[in-house]
Amino acid sequence: MKTLGHDVRLCVPPDFRDWIEGLGVAVTPLGPEVRHAMAARPAGPSPRPSPEQVRDVIATTVATQFSVIGEAAQGCDVIVAATALQVAAGSVAEKMGIPYIFAAYSPTVLPSSRHAPPPLPPVPGRTPLPATTDNRELCFNETFGDALNAHRTAAGLAPITDVQGYMFTGRPWLAADSTLGPWPDAGDDAVFQTGAWILRDDRPLSGDIETFLDAGNRPYSSDSAACTRRRTSAR
Repeated sequence: MKTLGHDVRLCVPPDFRDWIEGLGVAVTPLGPEVRHAMAARPAGPSPRPSPEQVRDVIATTVATQFSVIGEAAQGCDVIVAATALQVAAGSVAEKMGIPYIFAAYSPTVLPSSRHAPPPLPPVPGRTPLPATTDNRELCFNETFGDALNAHRTAAGLAPITDVQGYMFTGRPWLAADSTLGPWPDAGDDAVFQTGAWILRDDRPLSGDIETFLDAGNRPYSSDSAACTRRRTSAR
């Protein structure tokens, strides 16, 4: 985007700020530190949060997103939200009257009969989801609906009844490699697969990997051009 002459601002957890700013991209910190939280998790099972704790986390998450993204997006022409927890970005874009795009980094995030739903935190009053391999049955309404619609109402926006559909839009982007993470429904044009969003890395592969790739039959394809592309993606 910068090469094309666009100004870009990323709203990301604060522990990614130094790295991204080192690439020359403006950063607005959003939410808690991710790496610290993951490193501090106990090795055994974590205690189940209370209903009040869950409500507080959801309310704080949605309120923080409306505030931080709303301020960071001032003067922007489009908002691109990635990951399935950016529940406020679409509403911020709607309020500002600018386009909104949802991007997933894995095909398992998007509704499909080929994928089981990711786990969601328990929500007071919600019946646990039955065991299923179809994440089209996943519903965000009972998890985020009340908090999201409270902020939409305060912003002068109409409430929504399908949180997931609103977040993901009618044609989400899939930012995953078409070989490593293909969209399983090949004829479905409701998902636009962009390829993986990764920085080019020209560092040499390790000797062990080079030996593995050069020994015997090609690990992915007998087509040398295809193999070359996959070697590049592996980096």
